[in-house]
Amino acid sequence: MTWSNVPGRPPQSSPGPSDAQRAEWERGGTTLFPPAKLADRISTVLLLVFGAVMTVVTAVVGIVAVASVTASCDAEAGCTPGGAIGGAAIAVGGAFVIGAATIVLSIGAWIRRKPSWWIAAIGFVLAIVVIAWGGVVFADAVDSGAGSSSSVSAASA
Repeated sequence: MTWSNVPGRPPQSSPGPSDAQRAEWERGGTTLFPPAKLADRISTVLLLVFGAVMTVVTAVVGIVAVASVTASCDAEAGCTPGGAIGGAAIAVGGAFVIGAATIVLSIGAWIRRKPSWWIAAIGFVLAIVVIAWGGVVFADAVDSGAGSSSSVSAASA
């Protein structure tokens, strides 16, 4: 039973949609990127690209920062590069893992034809948080290493 064929009601006198109208309706209902989905796809892709660029920039900055810190760090200075390397690894590795998980979850939402922009937005914010956390660990390691090297040089003088 359909809404147009209710028992006890006389049949409708108006004819149904023509074949051309039916074909147009079916074509519109099965488009891959309807307007609402297109905005979702664009915002998702942009957030994923920004997250990837942010991860690459973090990796380059982390490599340069670790190289500059470890160049002046030796046993006589009393510092170890482990904390600086750990902070850079947290920032870059964490952002990479979050980015990979975000891509997988976004593609899963696309396959299920669900909105995915919010997944990419949460992934982007989490990547920023992890990069900031790695930066704090890195800065703390560099500050504690610099403090110990200045105290060692002051004690030897």
